[in-house]
Amino acid sequence: MKRGGCLKVAVLVIVVPIVFGLGLLLVSNLNRVLNHETAPGVIVDLVFTTDSDGDPAYTPVYEYAVDGNTYLYEGAISYSGAIVPSIGDRVTILYDPGNPADARVRNLFLLVWLPILLICLPILIAAGIFWSIRRRRRMAGSQEPPWAGEQPGATQSDPVDGRELITADFMGTEPSPMDDQGRVRYRVKARAEIDDTIRRFVSDWMDEDPTLYYMQHGNKVDVWVDPNDPNFYEVTLPQE
Repeated sequence: MKRGGCLKVAVLVIVVPIVFGLGLLLVSNLNRVLNHETAPGVIVDLVFTTDSDGDPAYTPVYEYAVDGNTYLYEGAISYSGAIVPSIGDRVTILYDPGNPADARVRNLFLLVWLPILLICLPILIAAGIFWSIRRRRRMAGSQEPPWAGEQPGATQSDPVDGRELITADFMGTEPSPMDDQGRVRYRVKARAEIDDTIRRFVSDWMDEDPTLYYMQHGNKVDVWVDPNDPNFYEVTLPQE
């Protein structure tokens, strides 16, 4: 698999579980907002703790009443610095009618909008990566790679007057190194006997592997050769 394809698979492997998990959280929170009852609540205590840096933090404890029964609920979020709430602050509590002790502070940003934003973020990142890969491939398709024109063991030139067309034996194709866009190109290798000497020929680079084409055409390759210097030649390639 080309590198661009591997990167796409890696992105999907990472993004899909994240989006799926956040989607489940969003559905659960929406169910809580739509189907749970509300009750007025008040902060009655602040439980001291520390944050990840070891700094002081406080977790609010909320009190609310349902059907004459009083319940206490310790929040899931700790606060530090200037945003620490105060005892006596009033909030709205969401509770399960079938189990009033199952409660949550009614905060639409945390329950709904934050999960939506977190879902959109990896999707946008993945879309940006896919767009970048596609753009780089388009740009690469309009440019010759750095190895284009290299001809180890032979030198090619533009066709010259007096050249001759010979039929050479197809010896297979040679792949190029993978470039930074994950692209591999191919060139044809052939050989023929000229004046009792085995001559080897290498084509220009092409985007598709032409092996099947030459197998269907008798494993023969047409080569235009300068009779005065067989090192100057042009291998005829199938149209891509």
